[in-house]
Amino acid sequence: MVRINFHDELENAENGLLAEGAMVRKQLERVMHALDRRDGEEAAVVIGLDDRVDDTYLATQTRILTLLALQAPVAQDLRLVSAILHSNMHIERMGDLCVNIAKFVENQHPYPPDSPMVTRLIEMGQRAAEMLDTALSAFVQRSVDLAEQLPVKDDVLDRLNRGMLGDLKQYAGSEEAFEWASNLVLVARYLERFGDHAVDVGEQISFLVTGVFREFTDASTPNSPTP
Repeated sequence: MVRINFHDELENAENGLLAEGAMVRKQLERVMHALDRRDGEEAAVVIGLDDRVDDTYLATQTRILTLLALQAPVAQDLRLVSAILHSNMHIERMGDLCVNIAKFVENQHPYPPDSPMVTRLIEMGQRAAEMLDTALSAFVQRSVDLAEQLPVKDDVLDRLNRGMLGDLKQYAGSEEAFEWASNLVLVARYLERFGDHAVDVGEQISFLVTGVFREFTDASTPNSPTP
């Protein structure tokens, strides 16, 4: 009976993780819409959603730590506990990055609607959303193949991020334009970090399925210990 309850709680923890991921996916979608439309009200909604993300993160974290303390899971159960624990942290940080972008939208003066930098950011947002979708699907399906797609997708996101620096140069002649363009580069960095966290979730899935931890990339957690 105790072990049945353990697996019920483990399933609940995983469901909490997936629910958190769905919330962050919605945050990302809405904040990119706010960025595209220069919509401060929509940005404020994104910031408000973060309380729900944080509550779900804390509930999942508490559930997992309780399982570790009381049940002493082993083998594959322990790997699942570890994967949820680490992925929960990465997904919550993705939500924080959405909030950072939303604060930029709230605080910025209007920027040109035809800016190639904004166009590039919208594409980055789409790529980042695809990466989160892939990470969550890989977790549900226990698919290493899907998880291994994430660093490939991340390379595309990284290239788009680097392209922002080239776009920045065209605004060097105007102090005001250069200031908001520099902030758009920071938004691109947030989206690039979002992708890094998705890759880290993919690493946890690979560890869960194979029992061997390997880094696809160490961009978001340099020198991190093996879980």
